[in-house]
Order: sequence, then structure tokens, then C-alpha cells
Amino acid sequence: MKIGIIGAGPRGLSAAERILRNNKNKQKLQLFLFDPVGPGGRIWRLDQPKELLMNSVSQQVTLFTDETLSSGGVVAPGPNLYQWSKGPAAEYIEQKAGKEKQLYLDEIKRLEKDQQSTRCLYSVYQHWFFSQLQKEYGESLSLIDSLVEAVDKTDDGFRLKTVQKSYTMDRLILASGHWENEATGEEQAFSEYAREHQLFYQMPANPADVALDQIPAQEPVILRGLGLSFFDYVGLFTSGRGGRFEEREGKLVYHPSGNEPVIYSGSRRGLPYYPRGRNQKQGGAMAWPKLLTKENLKKWHEAGNLTGELFFEYLKKDVELFYYKKIIEEHQLPIDIPVFEKEFLAESTVSCLDRYPGLKPYRWSWEKLSSPITDSNHDFAAASRHFIEDQIMEAEKGNCTGALTSAFDALKDWRDPIRQAMAWGIFSVQEYKDILWGWFTHLNAFLTIGPPVIRTKELAALIDAGIFHLIEPPLAIQKESGKFVIHYGNEAIKSRFLIEARIPKTDVLKTENPVIRDLSKNRLIRPFKLKDETGEYATGAIEVERGTNRVVCSSGEIQTDFYCFGIPVEGVDWLTAAAARPYTDPWNLRQADTIAQLILSDG
Repeated sequence: MKIGIIGAGPRGLSAAERILRNNKNKQKLQLFLFDPVGPGGRIWRLDQPKELLMNSVSQQVTLFTDETLSSGGVVAPGPNLYQWSKGPAAEYIEQKAGKEKQLYLDEIKRLEKDQQSTRCLYSVYQHWFFSQLQKEYGESLSLIDSLVEAVDKTDDGFRLKTVQKSYTMDRLILASGHWENEATGEEQAFSEYAREHQLFYQMPANPADVALDQIPAQEPVILRGLGLSFFDYVGLFTSGRGGRFEEREGKLVYHPSGNEPVIYSGSRRGLPYYPRGRNQKQGGAMAWPKLLTKENLKKWHEAGNLTGELFFEYLKKDVELFYYKKIIEEHQLPIDIPVFEKEFLAESTVSCLDRYPGLKPYRWSWEKLSSPITDSNHDFAAASRHFIEDQIMEAEKGNCTGALTSAFDALKDWRDPIRQAMAWGIFSVQEYKDILWGWFTHLNAFLTIGPPVIRTKELAALIDAGIFHLIEPPLAIQKESGKFVIHYGNEAIKSRFLIEARIPKTDVLKTENPVIRDLSKNRLIRPFKLKDETGEYATGAIEVERGTNRVVCSSGEIQTDFYCFGIPVEGVDWLTAAAARPYTDPWNLRQADTIAQLILSDG
């Protein structure tokens, strides 16, 4: 059986490993991984700036399964990224790393388990992982370093076309990553204006791919977006241009090289994502909910009592309970935690808290978390700088001892209940659109998917140095006098450079990815739409059957020989870009394992 896997990033590699490991009946297999960049794919490629960091700490990144795997496949343990860096990494780097060898050897020597590695080093880990599979399975696994541009359905499989040649496959897995999209109306208008006036306009893209060398020193630059991509630009525009940070009295001070531009950044909220908290969780340590347990969810679902709105009420109550218990511990309040927990779960939040005046200074507010700066009379520059200092302080308390950071980290641990609720289809169209994607996903990103705290410390130093400035929302960008213009306080900032500081969203109808465009043209895929009696909601994802990730074609038929998971199904699935974390039964490894077993059982 010939199996084609399009995309050799973490998901493509995991799919290949799961198929090979689960082949208990020793079927004759030939696996072909297609990726023009090779193992790691575009986002995790080797040739990218060393300033770009992962967001997860090194001990919480793996490509290997362990005994927590619940999907039934063969468990094949191996080192996580940190363990690999202290074990087989040095020998592999000595043999394979070429001119970058010393940089990687230096990094693995200083890398700590609760520290983020460079993205390049994660790429080396993925290259090593692939090499180990090739050693063990030899000719059963091949890498085709070409871009798949077209896919045709044949009588007994698929024909994949690259520039060089065509390949016939019996089974197909699409595991591609982020890709650029067609311009929206606003983006098209900015692009045309930039061409007309010889300006620089960058649509959403991986910052590592952006031609930042075209931007001269001292020039004002507008960045729209304050999420993860924004923090990549923090590194690229500063230490990437020769500047350096010095720690002084517990804070960072920035020493410019003189090559930096002056950055003006904004977003809908106007504030950067919360940084990741100092990691205190070892091994598979996780927070556990009291309401959204597997048993409760199953009971409520089978009784027909679970709606999307009710699910998120339970989630909010779980988060708040977890937070208040941590507050009691952090501040050593004279409150009996088991008694408090029992009362909090049994009655309304307000009535319970009213009996505990000691918690009043620490009241949790979803509204305040969503919009931390609401006073219209404030000095936004001062208020946002103070907010960033608070972010750093909370993050450094740790994700087990700091109440706020621990609650945010608990939300990360409780992603599976959300995915289970999605798989059961409990959300109405309105709940799916307004609550899950409209409210919670954006807030969850702000609170839990942030950068390493070092990046936030660097941002604080750069604001103090006058190199970065945060713009009070709403960020309004005008096209005036041949420039992009924004307002910073009472000052009009005119710039020749505008960058959309965000990764392209998943959109099957707008993507520029050639293979997805061709699959759509050939009616082998269709966009996912959730429908009920109130209407429909299109997410931009490729539609797959939940639970199997078999692709649904344009006629609605489920294809038993075609699978898709990861970024292209964001909207059917949720948070598909997350890295696999050891000893937590990681969701993306379960998906890869399930797909592998289905393919082998059909073979």
C-alpha cells in the first residue's frame, strides 16, 4: 500500500510514525512524505532567524507517544525535546548540522527543561526524528522534497503531481501547515495603495518569510496585531539587528544598535498577549476540573442536557473555582478550601463570594480580563506599560503558585473537554459562532497562547527605550498623502511601512496553497459549514468526519482513503497548531494514531 502524506511538519511526521509503528500485520507499506522544505516544514524549517523561539518549554514538546496514549495504538516512547538535547542531539548535530553546528551545540548545552528552544533547534529535533524512522524502516519511508501542486482521484487512489513528476497513491493524508490567503478587500486596497505610492505593505505571513531587510533603520513602521507574530517581530527588529538586552536590577535594559526602525503597534484590544507563566509543572502534571470531568460530560450529554451556553457556564465556574483556591493558597487566607469548594459548586458564584470578604480584592472578572484598560480618561501609554509590568509579575509567580497564571494554565489543560463538546455537536450555529469562536477563542488566545515571558520583558525594555509604541484602540490606518497614517496620542505618524503582524487564518476558499486549491477545484474537499434551523456558519476549514478525520468531498460523501488533520481543519477542530506535550495523552498524537489504525485496517 502506497500512502502519501502532504506536509512534513510535526503532524505529517507523527502520521508517518504512527502508521509504521502500528503495522502489526507487516503489510507491505511505502510512505511518501511530500514537503519542499523537508522535515519541519515551512514554520519549523532550519534556515530561519535564530531569534525566533518556540512558545512551549522544551520538556513539554515531543513527537513520541507514551503510556498515556488512549487511542489504542502501539506505544513507542522516545525523548522529548529537552531529553533529546541532553542525549542523542550532540552526536546528530556533529554529523549533520553543517556550518550551523556550533550554534546548535551551544544551544543544547545551555537549554534548560523549563526554557523555550529556538524554532531552528525544534527543526533539528524533527530532522533527527525522521532520520530515526528511516534507519528503522528503510525503504518504506521516503521524503519527496517537492511541492504537491495537484491531486487527481483515480479508480484506485490518487495521483499527486509535483513540478518534476507524478506519484500514484492508495491513501492520502493532508497535513499541511499555515499558508498565505488571497487578499481581503481591505488588504487589496492597502496593496494597491502601496504599489501606487512605492510603499511596503505586508499581508499576514510567517514573520520569518518577510523581507524585513527592505525596512531601513529609524523608519517608522506600523504593525497591526499584538499576538504571537508580533512578538516574532520584537526579536527580528531588535536583537536580530544587532541590539542587545542587559539585565539590570531584575529588569531588562535595551542597548540599541542604531539599525532598528521605530515601531507603532496596535490591535483591537490594544494590548499584547499574556506571556507564558514560569513553568512549575513537571512530567504530565495537569490541573483537573471539578465540573467538566469526563464522567460529568458523558452523563449530561447522554441526558440531552448539554448545550454550548451551558458548557461554557460550567467552564467559567471551573476556572473561577480553580483561581479562588489558588488565591487562598497564594495569600494564605484563613479559608477552609474543601468547605469553600463545596459551597462554590453548590450555589451561585455571587452568593458564595459574598460570604468570603477576604476574596473581595481578588474578584475574578471575565470582562476585565477581556478589556483590561477601560477608563476613557487614562493615559493609554502609561496604562498599557503598567499592564505589561503586571503581566510579567504574574507570569513570574509560576503556573502552580501564582493564582492568575495557574488559572490561565488550567485553561490550557482543559482543552480536551472543549474538543469533546465539539465532537458531540452540542453547539448551535449561534453558540458556535458567537461563544466558541467569537468570544472564547479570542480570549483564550489572549490569556493562554502567549510568548515566552522573556519576550514580554524585552517588549517592556523596548517601550522604555522609545523603539516600540502601543497604539490606543481602535487602530485606524488611513491612506493619506502617499503614506500610511495612524494617530499616536495627538501626533499623526506617517509611515511607508505597514505589516499585518499575524499568521494567515485557515480559509479553504481563499487559500493560495496550490494543492488545497486543486483539491477544491477537483471537488475532493469542501468547506465546513455548521447548519441548524437558525442558519449556518462557515469557518474556513476543510470538512472532515469528526473522530476519524476522513475528508468529506463536495457531494457530502465521506472518503475512506483520504484524511486531513491539523491546520487545514481549524474550525472543525480547535487549536490545531498546539505542540504535543508528553504524558498528557496529547490530542494531536491521538488523532495521528487513529488515522494510522484506520488506514491499516482498510489496507
